[in-house]
Amino acid sequence: MKFELYHYIQPFVQKTDNKKLIAIPLAVLAVALLIIAFTTIQTGSPIALGMDFVGGTQFSVTTTLTEEQLQEMFSDYPLNDIRISGNRAILQFSQVSSEEYQELSNIIHSNSAFRDIEEQQVSPIFSEQLQKTALIAVVLSFIGMAVVVFILFRQVVPSLAVILSAASDIIIPIAFMDIFGIELTLGTVAALLMLIGYSVDSDILLTNKLLKRSGNMDDKIAGAMRTGLLMTTTTAAAFLVMFIVSTFAHYIIPGIPPIPLLSQISLIVLIGLLADILNTWFLNVGILRAYLTRPKSKSKKGGRRA
Repeated sequence: MKFELYHYIQPFVQKTDNKKLIAIPLAVLAVALLIIAFTTIQTGSPIALGMDFVGGTQFSVTTTLTEEQLQEMFSDYPLNDIRISGNRAILQFSQVSSEEYQELSNIIHSNSAFRDIEEQQVSPIFSEQLQKTALIAVVLSFIGMAVVVFILFRQVVPSLAVILSAASDIIIPIAFMDIFGIELTLGTVAALLMLIGYSVDSDILLTNKLLKRSGNMDDKIAGAMRTGLLMTTTTAAAFLVMFIVSTFAHYIIPGIPPIPLLSQISLIVLIGLLADILNTWFLNVGILRAYLTRPKSKSKKGGRRA
């Protein structure tokens, strides 16, 4: 059975020169950076921060009220988000004073329209600490990845190609998060960290075959691509199922609520895996092929005379 994606990509990669292969993913990366820069200028942050990182108050209630009725009821308070699934609603407020919090709590607990009430608060101090912890986790992941790559290959250009590909695999999904309005939470940070692992996996597979295996270069690229694309599409299929179930299953089976966190994680990973196909099999192949086929410098003639 033929692996169709491989048979579409492999001939294109083989017949396209290195500069064009490198230019395509770099153009996508440039657009992603522009989107992130625009978001930063507009909001002061490269990505919208969720309640985990800015603090806030969340109430989860059972109610028959509509979204419009809830918005009207809490119009005097900083209501950021309303999520309704069946008869369950989640109300998310930005930071409020202790007096405002007490008022909100009294309104919700004293109103017969609300049942099975659950509350969650994240303080600004705790959210600031989470921001630092998440940043440290991402930085350490990149440092660890870079160290392992340099130890494995001990060559600057191939190692930098892997690191550039991994960075692009993170930047492109962040740009899509800005477009779709997906906030940065502990769950979406986990999705971005997963992408570092997936990216390095395929890049190391390609780089190892080209640097450490003998044989025709096109054959080595084709062999690595066949294995790498199979791994990527298998992973993508699993996350696609997760996205469909967590996002749309409640339309078919009303008793199953949507799960926004799983929906966001799966969407981010899917976008990252698509970016990884571009970055590994276009960008990294182009860089490595140009590096390995570069003209060798001629050794100096002559030497000491006897």
